[in-house]
Amino acid sequence: MKRREFIINTAAATAGVALMNKKSYSKERSVEEFMNTDSQNILIIIELFGGNDGLNTIIPYDQEDLYLELRPNLHIPKEFAIQFGDSDLFLNSGLIDGVHNGGMMNLMSTGKLAVVQGIGYDNPTLSHFRSSDIWHSGINSTDPNEKLLEGWLGRYFAKILNNYPDDIPAHPIAISLEGTIPLMLKSAKGDMGVSLQNPERFYQLGEGLTPKSLRYHTPTDSFHEREFNFIHVVAEQSEKYSQVVKEAYEKGKDKIKVNYSTGLPQKFRVISSLIAGGIQTRVFYMRLSNFDSHAQQMQYDYTGAHYTLLNNLARGICEFLDDAQQQGFADRIVGMTTSEFGRRVNDNGSRGTDHGAASMQFMFAGSDEYIEGGYYRVEGKPDLNDLDEFENLRHQYDFRRTYNDVLETWLGASPEDSRDVFGDTFLPLGILNKRASSVWEFIRPTENQDFLVYPNPSSGNLNIRFELKKYARVIIELYSTIGQRIEVFTNELLPGGNYNYNHFVYNTGEYNIAITVGNTRIIKKFIVIR
Repeated sequence: MKRREFIINTAAATAGVALMNKKSYSKERSVEEFMNTDSQNILIIIELFGGNDGLNTIIPYDQEDLYLELRPNLHIPKEFAIQFGDSDLFLNSGLIDGVHNGGMMNLMSTGKLAVVQGIGYDNPTLSHFRSSDIWHSGINSTDPNEKLLEGWLGRYFAKILNNYPDDIPAHPIAISLEGTIPLMLKSAKGDMGVSLQNPERFYQLGEGLTPKSLRYHTPTDSFHEREFNFIHVVAEQSEKYSQVVKEAYEKGKDKIKVNYSTGLPQKFRVISSLIAGGIQTRVFYMRLSNFDSHAQQMQYDYTGAHYTLLNNLARGICEFLDDAQQQGFADRIVGMTTSEFGRRVNDNGSRGTDHGAASMQFMFAGSDEYIEGGYYRVEGKPDLNDLDEFENLRHQYDFRRTYNDVLETWLGASPEDSRDVFGDTFLPLGILNKRASSVWEFIRPTENQDFLVYPNPSSGNLNIRFELKKYARVIIELYSTIGQRIEVFTNELLPGGNYNYNHFVYNTGEYNIAITVGNTRIIKKFIVIR
């Protein structure tokens, strides 16, 4: 990377679009208020680029005969997979073999790992780049002529940070461990982060960028003066970030408690060093490539390219979480994998798989207190007999539901914020738990609970009981298990007092009751049996 290219990869560099008219955003906060919250929750995103084969990651042995029939050259024998207890969850052995602390199986056993099966979106595209743009933007548009220029995290940060980029934080909001800033961190206010691969090289590129000429402190609002001041701020901030990153890295690199292995774990090592050194960054992004496995995905000994990639992923996650635990910042960590699509159900005759649709997703945390670990899937899914018209797996969960878990539970978004980010309502899956819930600001406990939903299971009668401490807007909604809103029971501003809502749900099944009070949404399971 050349010195002049450095600015392109910094937070403020592409913020030139922010010179357009400012928008008014609800629930705004200052940059420092956001960066200096008590929790300082950290999100780590690992993109599995190329399209991960979900069926050979989490192997469907509850449909063993059909799985073997559809993949005569690419199935993993049962004895080579790792079963979680006596459940239907079978993991590719690459997620465990030789991995630190027992690998992903140990994370499952300790409640720190969630496996989400059937993740995807409606009318999927099989183009790597378009589908990747959809996942990065959080907007499901398969029209190749519609440009997706903003990311879901970029839009969220732009929405809540009222003075950005005029008021740029002392530490980067996000850091990409790749050579560029991903679409997910882009916004109409500019890029919400910096990209680096080597903190020391990052410092060398940024050192001395600030122009010797002073800014215009009483500009005449001419185009030249505005542009000059803008570029000056970019350069100042670029140099500042290079110094902050280097200082944090130098301070934290000797605090590492784990001997990180090669490959992806080295990126986790950089993250650990920066966190240990006091960086206040909220999001870290990295990419693991080569999942586009059209040929030689698996060798005859059932290892091979896909096995190696999963092993690389598991080593990085497990080494980092142990390091975070030993250093004392594990309870601040939540992470997730993404991949633009899955693979076809059938193998292709070249010991590989072609582009598919629905796949699976990992979510993990440094503490079991903040994640509901387990296997998330609609009962009986994925169904290898129930494919779409292109013989692809049907998705069961829209990918924005896990994104919304992150936004509302981990990054402090309100339901209104998330609707603005995605342009629609997507119910969180309920995988993550808040480190500190603000619901108690409004709710007085009833039988040691925030809301009582009873009887549960029920023959259809639904009662929701709670006590408000003070005025608050209360929204109660009924959702299907796949996140489709069925009914809004109430949406009203209520004074303090006791409340008991009675409703009737006609159809047998499992539902989610979403209750929003103030800016906090709580999800309760509700089952109807007749």
